[in-house]
Amino acid sequence: MRYIVCLLFCALFAGQAAAANPGKDAQQCVSVESKRGEISLTNNCSEQIFILWCGDMKYSKERCGDGPNGSYYAFSNNLGPGRSSELRIRAGGNYSWAACYGGISFGKEGYEDYPDGSYKCLPTGHYAR
Repeated sequence: MRYIVCLLFCALFAGQAAAANPGKDAQQCVSVESKRGEISLTNNCSEQIFILWCGDMKYSKERCGDGPNGSYYAFSNNLGPGRSSELRIRAGGNYSWAACYGGISFGKEGYEDYPDGSYKCLPTGHYAR
């Protein structure tokens, strides 16, 4: 029974993470605040977004510019409507973030980022046609 529940959960998560992205910036959806000594980003829109971030991390030596395959942003996460993500960045520390509508899985599909921290949300799935 646990095996079936796990398979259903994994299939549901994989489908959400691989959702098509319209290639639209979602910074207007995000509020930033300090909670319990860490920076937190909250999705205030009614659609799923994904966030990218980097900075003075509490538990990682990766900084901005140390992301995968030469990325500026080192970390990413999907955020459903009303959801928050604690970034494990020291409150008062340096950090940078970006946001796009849609979902992200492992890798860089859905965005391009540049050495100065700027980024571009890219359409994927049926939006890319």
